[in-house]
Amino acid sequence: MSIPRTHPEKHGSAELAAVARSGEVVRLRPPRFSDHREWRRIRLRDRAIIEPFWATSPLSWEARHTQDEWVQECLHLRSCRRSRGFVIEVDGRFAGQVNLFGIDHVSRSAELGIWMDSAVGGRVIGHLAISILMDHAFTALGLYRLTAPICVDNLPAARGADRLGFVREATMKKSFAAGGRRKNHILFAMTADRVPGEGLTAQWSDPSVPLVLPVCSVDRRISPRSLAIGCRYVLGTAKRLAPGRAALQAAPAHVGGLILRPVHALSPPLLRRHCGEEDAVLEGMWQPSSPLAGWSGHAFGYRVEKDGRHLGTVGFEPIDLVRHDATLRVDATGDDSHRALLQAAGWLLDRAFGVLNIERVQTGVDSCNAVAAGFAKALGLTLEGRMRGITTRDERLRDLDLWAKVADGSADSETHRLDHATPAGE
Repeated sequence: MSIPRTHPEKHGSAELAAVARSGEVVRLRPPRFSDHREWRRIRLRDRAIIEPFWATSPLSWEARHTQDEWVQECLHLRSCRRSRGFVIEVDGRFAGQVNLFGIDHVSRSAELGIWMDSAVGGRVIGHLAISILMDHAFTALGLYRLTAPICVDNLPAARGADRLGFVREATMKKSFAAGGRRKNHILFAMTADRVPGEGLTAQWSDPSVPLVLPVCSVDRRISPRSLAIGCRYVLGTAKRLAPGRAALQAAPAHVGGLILRPVHALSPPLLRRHCGEEDAVLEGMWQPSSPLAGWSGHAFGYRVEKDGRHLGTVGFEPIDLVRHDATLRVDATGDDSHRALLQAAGWLLDRAFGVLNIERVQTGVDSCNAVAAGFAKALGLTLEGRMRGITTRDERLRDLDLWAKVADGSADSETHRLDHATPAGE
């Protein structure tokens, strides 16, 4: 099935707003440096609610909410073309944030994230805020698929996703380090074909109330201090990732009778230009898994050869040295090369877990491809669920099964805790 493609708008500082049925004005606007004080106050007060589901960091909770950290976040959201970040205002008051990460206009997908001030939680404000952003993503940005990984312990967020119409696609084992340890997450997804004709915002807003936004002057200049903070942020990130990048610059490897030659310039467009979709055994998903994935090595792989013959390519597309996860892709030149590629891919997984300290490797398998499913199973990967509405480069829609392997293969009791939970309203 092919789908029409719309042209995304240019990256800008759009402001979006609607009136909730309660009469409150919910506004999404770009973050400002001056938001730091209120952001810090709410985040420190709501630590017990937010921290268990927030990305793990070596910094203390207080150290993560300094002015320097806020300026760095604002600078990243302003400069990164793969992210869109908004502050949620309720009647002019700072009340949280909602973001799009890993925006990919090739696969027409992105990942959603939101946190709300507990003072306005328990109502439909969060539903309205995320619906405004989703309508913006599906229309102005031209995306087709939005995902929302939610920790299995975060029952309120899961109930909210159910109410918004998200579909539970998979239970991702140890997919993300939150609250000090890697936790299982439920992959929720929404595709454009599930959006009603009037949009998602209309379900939670009151269109009969006129929307009047105050006109205010905003100082958008960057102070010398903020510029210095941004430079330290860039240099510090590169320094932290240097050891991992060095580990990727490997010499050719000899695995049995195979020669694995590193392909350092392996990028998703380059790989698919030489290898068609029909050549893929394990396909990957071609979407960075964190806001910092652009710094974390991009794609990396090996050209597999035997007796001078090219058998295919095995690699990570992408590899994320920040979140310690990777997406595996295997391309074959023919069916007779699968056994050799299985050997090469197994060696690559061992290297990922043993040398690069990767915690989780995942991949996509065409739901109709039994051979590829057997290939993934032979590598020790486990089927976690089915992702629907994946857009290919030729603008077709396909379903991919999500397979994954984690560094610790022991069973985790929290994996199925949410699968049988009964959705309930707020």
